[in-house]
Amino acid sequence: MQDVELIRPLDNTAVLALHGEHDMATREELARLLSDEICANDLVVVDVSDAVFVDSSFLHNLVKADRLASARGSRFVLQMGTARIVRSAIEFSGLLDVLACASSREEALSQAPTADAPIGSGA
Repeated sequence: MQDVELIRPLDNTAVLALHGEHDMATREELARLLSDEICANDLVVVDVSDAVFVDSSFLHNLVKADRLASARGSRFVLQMGTARIVRSAIEFSGLLDVLACASSREEALSQAPTADAPIGSGA
């Protein structure tokens, strides 16, 4: 997918750094990529720092990814950016109250499960 950079900063961790626009045109491919990465990793971070536009189909993909991660016993984190239109879409959708969010890559990666803090412990 041209507008997604897949980064593997740690074992069992994937970061999907999104660039450009994410809407109906990228919906199916992004859904497949999210599903594949969640099934293969303990932590998946979606970084929207460089995204310039998202629509409701993208937001729906985030919800589905979060549910899949929960069902699988892994973690899904949204790394927020500063693009006003993207931040507004996510805020207005109410997803900030539902999804685990981070303001930086370091903060997002710190949410990786460890032996001391198993998934579901809130740590």
